[in-house]
Amino acid sequence: MIPPDFTTFFAIMAGVGATLFGLIFVAITIRPELTRRDHPSLLPQFKVASSYTALLNPLVISLFALVPHTTLGSITTAMSSIGLVTSGLMGITLVQVRLRWTKKVLSALFILVSLLMYGIELDYAIRLVTTTQDVQSLYNLTSLLILIYLYGIARAWDLVGARQFRTLDVLTQFVPERIRESFSDTSQESGSQKPDSE
Repeated sequence: MIPPDFTTFFAIMAGVGATLFGLIFVAITIRPELTRRDHPSLLPQFKVASSYTALLNPLVISLFALVPHTTLGSITTAMSSIGLVTSGLMGITLVQVRLRWTKKVLSALFILVSLLMYGIELDYAIRLVTTTQDVQSLYNLTSLLILIYLYGIARAWDLVGARQFRTLDVLTQFVPERIRESFSDTSQESGSQKPDSE
């Protein structure tokens, strides 16, 4: 059972999570090709799955936290394990597909961040299982849940906003033209190899 001081926080987190979870359905509506089974690469499906997991993780934990006499550590252990498995499968898939280096680096960064977050979450979960009154771990977990929500929003933006706005294009404006041309040549060469699309 969580301390009464956290009840309002988890109630708000559950409400926010339900709203944010709708982002994934918007993403799928805008880009339905991401979930096609005949897609040549599994990477887009895993990206969608990681977005689902990131937004569902704090939502489920927050909902269970509001149930009286619930062991928060157990449900957090389950949700963090699901996140780790999803991120691990996505990492294995990323190694197998051929992508331009910029897309591969960005995808690898997302995977590393997710593995780190879910790993830390699992650590807090184990502490809450062993010591149910570990308030410090609960405080740390609440902060981490907010970060996981932000990560989920970033993943949804990666799915939905990829065609509308490219951060990399903005950042490359500050790179000297010679370096930009060398990278451009590299991406053209990799493009000629017909890499799998995300």
